[in-house]
Amino acid sequence: MATHTHTPPGISDASLHVIRDMILLALDATDPERLTAESLTEARHAMIEALDVVEGAA
Repeated sequence: MATHTHTPPGISDASLHVIRDMILLALDATDPERLTAESLTEARHAMIEALDVVEGAA
């Protein structure tokens, strides 16, 4: 996996960590072996939170 050392303008390192964590949570929640309506909801909430962080940094 590529690792980037440059932080885009307007997005703090802390925000990038939150975005990364939320995306990983969403990926885990949509694992085919445990996919349920509840896990899909969890994944959607995680992605919404990640997008909120991105929009807040813009």
